[in-house]
Amino acid sequence: MMLNTGLIREVGPVRWAARTFVRQYYKRIARRDHAIRLPSGELLNLPIGSHFGSDVFINAADVDWGSERLLYSMLSGRGAFLDVGANIGYYCLYMVPRASSVVGFEPDPRVWPYLAANVAGREKITIVPCAVGAEKGTASFTLDRVPEGSHLSSTGESGDNRIDVEVVTLDSFVEAKGLAVDAIKIDVEGHDASVIAGSLGVMAGQGPVVLTEAVPDGRLFSLAAKVSYRVFAYVRRVGTTTLNFRELEGGLPSSEATKMLFLVPPGRVDEIRRLAAP
Repeated sequence: MMLNTGLIREVGPVRWAARTFVRQYYKRIARRDHAIRLPSGELLNLPIGSHFGSDVFINAADVDWGSERLLYSMLSGRGAFLDVGANIGYYCLYMVPRASSVVGFEPDPRVWPYLAANVAGREKITIVPCAVGAEKGTASFTLDRVPEGSHLSSTGESGDNRIDVEVVTLDSFVEAKGLAVDAIKIDVEGHDASVIAGSLGVMAGQGPVVLTEAVPDGRLFSLAAKVSYRVFAYVRRVGTTTLNFRELEGGLPSSEATKMLFLVPPGRVDEIRRLAAP
């Protein structure tokens, strides 16, 4: 097992060692799944075959530098939460107590059994086995070695580990289902900006908060500007663990890093600043 020094630094060496030992016990000795209680109260099953499940456990359900907690605190309970790139259902279950409904989009068939088991019996959660992008249709989808790395295939990408998947846009899906959307999370391995491009109608018309793993580059800021959204993030200097929540107005210097970005409509800027304050 290759050591992730960044993760060890984030979690702390003692805590990392203790939680890694427990995870490895379940994977290699007990050979059975185990579960974690999320901060929102829901129980998430962690399949022993899920690399992402290991991240959730070792980070104690703080995978995205506190972005999960902040997003949860911004949900009103009166609208839908859309989880684009649902994987085993981490965000679906985290947000469901404060959402009127949850829709998880997950095109990788290898995680469907894990995802279905985690959301079973929760009537508020619907799983859609489709990819999400800028346009509706069918596209090639690359199955990565680990499902959390799977993605819509790029032009010229080599490899034979591909399947064809249905692609929807959030604009068309939300209109068809008549949803009132409170928040959206997007994590689709390099294609987040395309998902946002297909969501501008929802963003302009309903003003949901968007949490995304998109790169803070020119395309992202151009898309946000089209709907007058502003960009915020937890930022830290490379090699440190101190986080600073602030607005981004351009790309980051190489000395700084982010994990997730918040795209925020003008009317909720003061709210997110207040909730993110130390």
